[in-house]
Amino acid sequence: MLRSSLFFLLALLLLLPRELPAQDDGPPISITSPDAGTTFAYGTIKSHTLLWNPGQRILLARVTFTDAELNFGQPQEDTHEFRLPGVTYDEAKGLFVATSAKGEIIPVAHFKKVLFLKTIETTRNAAIRILHPRGDLTVILEAISPNDPALHTGSAANNPDGTHEIDIRKLFN
Repeated sequence: MLRSSLFFLLALLLLLPRELPAQDDGPPISITSPDAGTTFAYGTIKSHTLLWNPGQRILLARVTFTDAELNFGQPQEDTHEFRLPGVTYDEAKGLFVATSAKGEIIPVAHFKKVLFLKTIETTRNAAIRILHPRGDLTVILEAISPNDPALHTGSAANNPDGTHEIDIRKLFN
């Protein structure tokens, strides 16, 4: 009797639905550029910059590839621009922001002034991913909330100034 009751209980436990761990849907902001491109299959990224087109009110990622590491004589360069739709510029705050699916406004970039030049760089909670397998190009802007606990983990006690560095790319992989 005891044996059959244990067997029944075990079978019941196996058939009951289990609570599954929460699925990670990725970062709240993930904008894949609608633009695509092709470049050198074995090329490397020489440079990448963010640009704001005020006329079209759109953030662009400009990426330059080179085949210099292949050592085939004179290196060649190949430059592409990728639109990042959904990013707006908040002039009052001086921030480029995007809205998550839940309606949260998340800063993704800002202007940085160096001497007489103004450049655009991602905020510490955002990253630009440039994928180029076999020369096929895709650019993705990813960001998490600046209040996300993942940005505030680590030991600040080890640094005399109380700060710590987070590699945002590790959070997205």
